[in-house]
Amino acid sequence: MFSALKASGCPIDLRRHISCEVCDTSVTGGYDPYMNQVVVCQNTARSQSMVQGALTHELIHMFDYCRHKMDLHDVKHLACTEVRAANLVHCSYLSAFIQGTASVLKFKQYHQNCVKSRALKSVLAVRDISLEDAWNAVDAVFDKCYNDLEPFGRRIRRKSDHMERAYQDRISMGYE
Repeated sequence: MFSALKASGCPIDLRRHISCEVCDTSVTGGYDPYMNQVVVCQNTARSQSMVQGALTHELIHMFDYCRHKMDLHDVKHLACTEVRAANLVHCSYLSAFIQGTASVLKFKQYHQNCVKSRALKSVLAVRDISLEDAWNAVDAVFDKCYNDLEPFGRRIRRKSDHMERAYQDRISMGYE
């Protein structure tokens, strides 16, 4: 992620751009575009995997904001970056099953359902809008944003070598 941010004209300084703070108990992290800072919540992200997930999720927002000049006041831009973060970091079959978005009968759609559900919840957590408006925003951008795998080129799966492989592939993707 750091290489991708640097290549996109947004180098990152850990002391300046990453903060660990006490947060509302409904979140594990956040991205503040005004401060250009990722926040990891010390009171809710309590395990290494939760910190890694929150940090990667929020760094995707930072990357999107930097590279695509997203206007996070535009609910469709917000929906897109939430779709991308859910797609690239969070949704596995196990997590989708636990959230109730996967079953044996709808196996083929579980990942997309998980991504939509997670993105919808994130949009609603950040914006004071109706469920219908949030759903319409997620639905409007879903196909384009779901298929955008930058900067990893793949979906990162827990307990796999995907993160290491993405790091090794960074040069071939234009990130040194």
